[in-house]
Formats: sequence, C-alpha cells, structure tokens
Amino acid sequence: MPSRLLRRFWNDTGAAVAFETVLVLPMLIWAFIGSFVFFDAFRVYNTSIKATYMIADMISRQTSTVYAYDIAGMTNIMGYVVRDVPPVEMRVTQIGMVSGTYRVDWSYGVNGAARLFNASLSQVEHLLPEMGNGERIVLVETTVAYDPPFDLGLTAIDFENQTLVRPRYAGQVPFDDDDTPPNS
Repeated sequence: MPSRLLRRFWNDTGAAVAFETVLVLPMLIWAFIGSFVFFDAFRVYNTSIKATYMIADMISRQTSTVYAYDIAGMTNIMGYVVRDVPPVEMRVTQIGMVSGTYRVDWSYGVNGAARLFNASLSQVEHLLPEMGNGERIVLVETTVAYDPPFDLGLTAIDFENQTLVRPRYAGQVPFDDDDTPPNS
C-alpha cells in the first residue's frame, strides 16, 4: 500500500500554480534585488579604486603647480565617475625622505578629509615604500561612502582607497593651497 501511494504521488503531474507562485515568487524577488545590491556595491568599490588610480596618475604627471581648487575639481570628477554617492572625501599628500626620515611636504584634504602633518604621519607610514634621501612620493587617499538602496543584509560601508605614485616628469609636484580659481 505505501509503495502504491508513493508511486501515485510520484506520477501525479497536477499542481496548484497559484500556490506555487505564492511560495516561489517572494524568493525570486528577494534573490533579484539581493543580486542587484551586491553587484551595485561591487561596482562602486571597483569604480572607486579605478578613480583613485586615475586621480593619482593625473597628479603624478603634473609639472606645473597644483592648486587646492585643482584637487577639489579632481574630487568632483571622482564623484562623477563613481556616481550616486555622497561627496567623496579625498586627501592628497606629498611625502619626501629627508635624512632617513619621512617628512610631509604638503597635504590637502577635501570634503572633510583632514590634512596630514608630520605629527600624524605615523597613521600612513605602513603604506610608504622605502625611499632614498631626496625622493618624493604622492599619496592619494579617498573615501567613498556607499549606502545600499535596499536593506538585504548589506549595511552602509565606506570604501577607503590609498594609492602611492612617484612624480613622473619632475622630482616633486609643487602645490599652492590657494583655493580661489583664477579669473580666466
């Protein structure tokens, strides 16, 4: 008797589509929205890394003076590239090696990023490579805040990126902290 009932159940092809839809549709919607959230977070993360590299490369190629408004403009470009995020925080710092010690030549922060000083250099010293006396390196640090569009297990997160570049065409990148653009 049990084998006959089991065989009859196994061969039965009748179903209640409405009932199955009620069970499966919420899971499909959750999976679709969840994959959107995770892929969107991955997109913002990858784009923020690439944009940080782009900004660092732009600064490393400078042969003329970089002004504070240039860095603010680069931050705006990064926000445009990353898309749909609150203002990007960015700090650009040129660090040199003087008598075997790292020294901050200049630093500038945008959108709440604090400048880096010699007294606070220990915060980033673990990122710095070995350098010879007189060498300089530019450190670009960015923070991109990401808040997922739906609450499906992924909370708000800050993507922090750091990129080090050497000045390409000169020994250093000159900086002026004047933040008023010229009238041209």
